Amino acid sequence: MATDQLQTDLDRRLPTCRRGEGFADNLQVTDTLIRGRAVPYEHTIELRDGLRELFRHGAFARQATQPHRVKLCLEHGQVVGSMSELEEREDGLWFASKLSDNPAIPEAARFRAMVDEGLADELSVGFQTVADGTHVVTGSDGAATYVHRRARLLEISLVPWGAYGREAVLSRSRLVDAAETLRAQRIAAQREWLEGFRNRA
Repeated sequence: MATDQLQTDLDRRLPTCRRGEGFADNLQVTDTLIRGRAVPYEHTIELRDGLRELFRHGAFARQATQPHRVKLCLEHGQVVGSMSELEEREDGLWFASKLSDNPAIPEAARFRAMVDEGLADELSVGFQTVADGTHVVTGSDGAATYVHRRARLLEISLVPWGAYGREAVLSRSRLVDAAETLRAQRIAAQREWLEGFRNRA
C-alpha cells in the first residue's frame, strides 16, 4: 500500500485496536484490581507483511494525566471499570484499574472468571490517531511503519488470545477495526433478542 494512502487512512482518525502478546506483559489480577503494561514503547511490531508500527515514549502522556477517562473493557465491548492509574515509563504505558463489583454489571464477573480459569490473559488497546500525532516512515526494505508520537487511548480490553497464539513472539500484533467489531456485536445481540421474542410468541 502506498505511503500516501496509509497517511490518508490515519487522518480519518477512526477508533483502532491493537492486540497481541506484546500488550500483555506482567498482567496481574488481585480481587478487583487489574495491573499491567498496556502498551510497549519503542518496540516495532508487524501488523502485516510490509506494514509495521511503533509507539514512541509519551504517546499517551495526555491520557496519563486523566486516567479515569480511559475505560477497562471486556473484549472491546462492555465497560467493566475505569483506570485508577496510568503511568508513563521508559518501556511503556502501565496501568491500574478497579474492576467493578456491581452485580448489575455481570460482564465484570465474567471478566474475573475468565482470568481465574485462564481463559483470557492478554490485553488489547483501543485508540485513535490525532492530528499530526502519527506519521508513516518507509524503510530501506520498502516496508512502511506507523510511528505514533501522540495518540488518544480510549480503552484497554481483556481478550482471550493474541492474533498468533501463545507461540507468537512479542513483536507480532493484529489490526482490528473497533467500530466494526462493536457494530457486529450489536447486530448479534439484536438477532438474539429477536429470536427469543419469536420463540415466546
